Amino acid sequence: MNNYIGIDVSKQTLKVFDGEKEYGVLNERGMKTFKKLLKEDYGRRWNDNVKLIYEPTGPYSNYLREFASDQKIRVYEINPKKSAHFAKALGNRSKTDTIDAKMLYRFHVLLNKEEFSIPVIDKVKEQLGAFIHSYEIIQKMRTMLSNHLSSMEYRSGVNSNLKRMIVKETNRLKRMEASLERDMKAFAKDNPEVKEDFENLLSIPGIGLISATVLLYLFKKYPDANRNEIIALSGLDPVKKQSGTSVNRRTRISRTGDPMLRKILYLSCMNSIQHNDRIRMFYKHLVNDNHKKPKVALVACMRKLLLIAHQIYLNKSHYKGQNEG
Repeated sequence: MNNYIGIDVSKQTLKVFDGEKEYGVLNERGMKTFKKLLKEDYGRRWNDNVKLIYEPTGPYSNYLREFASDQKIRVYEINPKKSAHFAKALGNRSKTDTIDAKMLYRFHVLLNKEEFSIPVIDKVKEQLGAFIHSYEIIQKMRTMLSNHLSSMEYRSGVNSNLKRMIVKETNRLKRMEASLERDMKAFAKDNPEVKEDFENLLSIPGIGLISATVLLYLFKKYPDANRNEIIALSGLDPVKKQSGTSVNRRTRISRTGDPMLRKILYLSCMNSIQHNDRIRMFYKHLVNDNHKKPKVALVACMRKLLLIAHQIYLNKSHYKGQNEG
């Protein structure tokens, strides 16, 4: 028996709609309140009788995912962009937690039972994600303060005490970043589940510790993705727009997925053009022989570097140069 439940996840609560009634429960570890209500509504075999549909909202959906994994509940995690398009198709002009829960419930008509699965909690993947998100926050804060400090040089009436405090905070963030990188390095070295993967990715000229961490997180998050899917998940897939006789001849990348991944790939690619013969030759071929603009060639190199890393991850092998990608 299939009882579909749409759930809108927020920091404090879950808004739930099961096709007939709507209610809210605490977003708490263990989901005790939610579990009690499910037992009351669906009996002793409640976990076999329900299927959950929700949109993953960063860390706020982790309690729900862990609950579903522990209780062997099948779920469908809907892509945020897909849910937004579906809401527009339904004509939802307003956006509230309850409206979103009802929209997510209605999405079940488009799904097959094979698309629901019991979440698998990968502790290694979760740790990699925690490293990346912490690094991203530190980077943003440090860049913001550094830019502000530079702009202060061109302003009059700057408070010297404030300037010293900003310098002190910037230096503190640098130390935090260095400490985080040491933790990443120790994790890569001491954890047998990822040690070989890190060594293989780091064998690629141009790939450093941060980029290896980001790439490994992507590959572990989507273990069954093929070459085209990995490119799409990184937002580097080309997209075209055409309507009738109107054609936009400029092809752009989709920019879906994590912008942090593209930023790290961009920096790694710039490094690879300097230190990786295969990527450098490919870049020069696109620019000199095919007359591609440097920016277009750089995006193509980012795709190639990503595919090389993905193949090395799948094959559990070191980088061999011309034979990769």
